[in-house]
Amino acid sequence: MSERLTLYRNAVVHSLQGGIEDVSTAEAFAVSGGRFVAVGLETKVRAQMQGAFDTVDLQGSTVVPGFVDAHAHLIDFGLMLQSTADLTHSRSVRELQDRLRSHAQKRPTGWLFGHGFDQELFETHAFPTRQDLDAVCADRPLIITRICGHAAVGNTFALQHSSGPLPPGASESGLLTEDDISLITAHAPEPTDAEIDDAILRAGSLATSLGLTGVHCLLADMRQLDRLRELDQRNELPIRFHAQILYRYLDECVARGLRTGQGSDYLTIGAMKIFSDGSFGARTAAMHDDYSDDPGNRGILLIDQPELAEMVEKAQAAGFQCAIHAIGDKAVDVTVGAIADACALSGGNNPLRHRIEHASQMTTSALRAMVSLKIPVAVQPQFVLTDFWTVHRVGKERYRWSYPFRTMQEAGVHLAMSSDCWVEKLDPYELIYRACVRDEVSKSESLTPRETVYAYTRGSAYAAGQESQRGAIVPGMLADAVVFDEPLLDIAPETLLKIRPRGVLTGGNLRLF
Repeated sequence: MSERLTLYRNAVVHSLQGGIEDVSTAEAFAVSGGRFVAVGLETKVRAQMQGAFDTVDLQGSTVVPGFVDAHAHLIDFGLMLQSTADLTHSRSVRELQDRLRSHAQKRPTGWLFGHGFDQELFETHAFPTRQDLDAVCADRPLIITRICGHAAVGNTFALQHSSGPLPPGASESGLLTEDDISLITAHAPEPTDAEIDDAILRAGSLATSLGLTGVHCLLADMRQLDRLRELDQRNELPIRFHAQILYRYLDECVARGLRTGQGSDYLTIGAMKIFSDGSFGARTAAMHDDYSDDPGNRGILLIDQPELAEMVEKAQAAGFQCAIHAIGDKAVDVTVGAIADACALSGGNNPLRHRIEHASQMTTSALRAMVSLKIPVAVQPQFVLTDFWTVHRVGKERYRWSYPFRTMQEAGVHLAMSSDCWVEKLDPYELIYRACVRDEVSKSESLTPRETVYAYTRGSAYAAGQESQRGAIVPGMLADAVVFDEPLLDIAPETLLKIRPRGVLTGGNLRLF
């Protein structure tokens, strides 16, 4: 946090205070104590500044509020950078095996992990098997996870040392989905405190270099929260963390006296994370009708509506927002219904802003309820590119309601942008590009760069209940911003993949690249 009074001048400053279509700009802003203290014409900003101050010439740059990724596994991503083979974009089982062999040579002992394969990129479209992994390594555990994280394959060694009975067929194929994955990962070595700290600092520094000033971070366990709190107390966090905690830790959080919104400028307590279904990639997202490319399969509804409503009610009574993973149209309908049931008991219109993560496949009834209950939705534009096979999963008729960003926005749903990193790359510019440039079948659901950036800033703040503190360049708000040489809000979408920020302001401290 910068305590020194500083004037930033000679810029095109988009505060985004006035909404998506607000085109008004400022040319200067002042920062002190980690917050904006004045924004507007340079003469007017200078008139409000008392005493000595520093001056920074931004040389005509465009300035927007800092990006906040509303759904990312940032600490797990940092841990993966330390120890996991990158299998993304593997085009065959042979290429996947070659990457794993190279990884195994670098880690000659202990467990082996790989992440990011997508069987739909293979010519066969078939999942790798335990035999494929045995050919790489047979004398220690080897586990690979699909890019979505909802399916995994283990080698024979890993399967034989599972923590419980395997589901039918898994012993032969090696394939596990959803909660069953834990059967082969339960005995994996836990990272040390030092490794978690390194993961937070490494991934957080990378995020900052890309223009992210905050992240709604999904935590794997309470140790990750403890490490965040320790680093926060030492003023070492490189990025602002809004911690999303798995629902199974609700009782522990209550015992610790935690609730949504508590914390400091760099670490706040967020929502309780609940899973209502799986993923499109693993064909475990809960659908009302059969998958078009897998007749007889409608996915998996992990929690029915009455039980989900009870979970939301319990969290709500303890002062916690809920963030509910729902991808298939049936799961989204059930989730909206459960939130409605819980809110009816509270006598308010979703006062804690229970939110939905993904909402990849929608129905009109769910859309109406989201607007009525003011349910924020964390969406992931990169899925439109990665899940290129979605139209085959759901069929052309239902694809009209797959990732319907414009329909949701125009209806009044509060969108928050997110990458779901480690599932997707931590790349804000690919994210904005994919929101703006979609496939031919779904171009009507495209957003503009301005609309996407608004959801990446103001939208993310709203989803966390932090719109009075973050997401705009306004006096009194935290001084987080991104500086560009290009006019980002009105840029041609095809140039988005080529740009990078000139600098990032976090807590009033400017870091130039």
